[in-house]
Amino acid sequence: MKVCVFGASGYVGTSVYKSLESMEDFEVSGTYLDHNPIFDNLYKLDINEPESFSDFFKKESPDVVIWSVMNGPNEHVLTDQGLLHLITHLTPATKLIYISSDFVYSAGKGPYVEEDPLSTLPNDHLFSTYTNAKVKAERFILNELSNYVILRVGPVYGENQAGKMDERTEKLFRQLDSGQPIAFRDDLIRTFVHVEDLANVIVEMLEKDIIGIFNVGPSEKRSFYEFMSGIADQFGYHSNLVEKDSEYEEADQEIPKDTSLITEKITKTVNQNFR
Repeated sequence: MKVCVFGASGYVGTSVYKSLESMEDFEVSGTYLDHNPIFDNLYKLDINEPESFSDFFKKESPDVVIWSVMNGPNEHVLTDQGLLHLITHLTPATKLIYISSDFVYSAGKGPYVEEDPLSTLPNDHLFSTYTNAKVKAERFILNELSNYVILRVGPVYGENQAGKMDERTEKLFRQLDSGQPIAFRDDLIRTFVHVEDLANVIVEMLEKDIIGIFNVGPSEKRSFYEFMSGIADQFGYHSNLVEKDSEYEEADQEIPKDTSLITEKITKTVNQNFR
């Protein structure tokens, strides 16, 4: 089976690519853009550029495409250009696995099930560009494709297969190493998923004839304060340096308080034991 990982040099894409590369049943290719690639055989590709994208895709002709490209403030460009280019090239036989976000449930009244409606944010919201692009991307996929898997995830954490830690945990360690306190909010509730657990789910989705939308992660939901305090304890730091942050933000910058996920569907579908 030929698999292409778009964003194979990113935080999540690295673990997905490396997992697939070690498996005999898959012929895997991957792309990167800006920074030096982690793997020597990745293709440098601007997926927003239609001609080079088309040339690459026709040459690779994958059976499965994994979309692990993420670009926060410019997520709308990835959706309006790169993802649209991809969709026009996909045949009914080609499966798309798209990594989405818990922010598509932006009403802030979780925990959510997969059938809950998507919700955009006002344009002046701090996270509107990212959130609304993810909502738009999912709608593109639902309207244009039948052979797809959409994985909705909360904050992704942990060390990936290249030894890279997520930015939030890196910041936590820097502060604690210097003996300085760090604060996280206790009113923002999420479903945290380890990067390796997410990669394992994607691999299993390739091996099974599965389509649909899935919330991904453990059954437990926690606040940022609870979760990061636990990480500090796990790595032997004094968790008393992890403090509760202010719960006040300007109204136009307030992110959803509870976008936690009900994950019964994914736990019944795959064998992954989420940590």
